[in-house]
Amino acid sequence: MTQFLAVTAMGTDRPGIVNELAKLTAACDCDIIDSRVAIFGNEFSLIMLVGGDYSAITRLENELPLHAAQLELMTICKRTSQHQTPHFTGRLVVELSGADKRGTMRQITQFLADRELDLAGFSSSANKGEGDTGLQQVEVRINVTDRVDIDALEQSLRTLATDIGLTCRVRRMEDPK
Repeated sequence: MTQFLAVTAMGTDRPGIVNELAKLTAACDCDIIDSRVAIFGNEFSLIMLVGGDYSAITRLENELPLHAAQLELMTICKRTSQHQTPHFTGRLVVELSGADKRGTMRQITQFLADRELDLAGFSSSANKGEGDTGLQQVEVRINVTDRVDIDALEQSLRTLATDIGLTCRVRRMEDPK
């Protein structure tokens, strides 16, 4: 029976770091099922879902701390199960942009939490310009089911954007897979 391990690694970005973790994963007879890499400042961040039989996952759990120390990485591992996805009928991709202001992310995430929306992804970036002003861009991917009134949700998203001084573009995707 396949076991699953969620792995997060973070450290100074340098060429070959992802390859080192991929080699270790393969050497432990595990498969990388899903992964994301991001760079924040000079720091590399990786999150991946790894699968394998019980002994392979246990081996990776045991070997990762030593390899992480040698690579000067901080790591966290957590056993998990395969994600059981509810039946989604579509996905909204919401792009928000405008002046970077303190509290904007809190307002957006509060909006999402209040409606108990299922997030497929969330990303944001702020680029500082002259005089401490800059542009903020946010992309939210929301999975929707039959219980979600998509028209009303779109209107609420546009109202939120107007209220916090952002532009809003909403795209509907039929197949969220």
